[in-house]
Amino acid sequence: MFTTLSAWQITDLLTANRRRIRERLSDTFPTQVAGPGEAMAALTRTGSEKRRFRLPSLRLPGSVLSRRYLDRLQAYLLKAGIPLKAEEMAVLTLVSGLLGFGLGILLIHNKVLSLLTAIVGLLVPGLWVAQAKRKRIARLEAQLLDALVMMTNSLRAGHSFLQGIELVSREMDPPLATEFTKLLRENRMGMGIDESLMNLVSRVDSPDLELVVTGVMIQRQVGGNLAQVLENTASTIEKRIKTRARIRVATAQGRVSAWIVSLLPFGLGFMVFGMYPEFGRIMLEEPIGVAMLAIGAILLAIGVLVIRKVVNIDV
Repeated sequence: MFTTLSAWQITDLLTANRRRIRERLSDTFPTQVAGPGEAMAALTRTGSEKRRFRLPSLRLPGSVLSRRYLDRLQAYLLKAGIPLKAEEMAVLTLVSGLLGFGLGILLIHNKVLSLLTAIVGLLVPGLWVAQAKRKRIARLEAQLLDALVMMTNSLRAGHSFLQGIELVSREMDPPLATEFTKLLRENRMGMGIDESLMNLVSRVDSPDLELVVTGVMIQRQVGGNLAQVLENTASTIEKRIKTRARIRVATAQGRVSAWIVSLLPFGLGFMVFGMYPEFGRIMLEEPIGVAMLAIGAILLAIGVLVIRKVVNIDV
């Protein structure tokens, strides 16, 4: 492992000059100097984000992971609003898995169970990104209704659609203002408004925003009153928000049950192992005990997934 990391760092030093030039150019012309995943990463990073997440370079050789996988990972990081490169995320995931395995060896002293802790370590970065994505989309959708009202009033005051978007980018807070700023930047660089709107939908992955973009694009093709279209869309989104709130209240008991089912085995395990250490030693050292723990962990994961599937209702 040390040899591999050393080789990565030597390669990084040899290509540092060329990479710095590419990064400077990608800030202005992302789609011309980078691949699809790198282009989206360049568009999503603001100056403050780059300074805040300025990590030591972690780059993987192209032969380790396929470009298609890295592009998908980069798109997922983009939707979560995390300004990391796909290669950096892959290395962090690997390091997290190794840390999980090391902690398992130190604390449990069992290689089989240490493999389970390694799997948990590998899953932690992905769960972090998924949670960040959910929070970002929730914040954006909470801002969307006010943004539609602002754009509707702007259109009725005689401004153009792009001027309404610019108003939202100035007056609203991130993440919606950030996404609208990217849309305006793409349009000013020569990209068509329809293509910029489709890029916005692909970056955000929000059903409400997709509904807005669909309405705008249909209006651009068939004509009509855009202000009225946005007002009707805002009314639809408001009804969906109220419906989601009612569903969330109705499924609260199921979500609490999922947490209880998830945490109860761990609580009981700590109690039993604390009161009867010999029993805990047998469970951790004997093959039958390790097998029982592994089967229990798998059944627990299946139960949690089933409960989450039942209580998660799409509107």
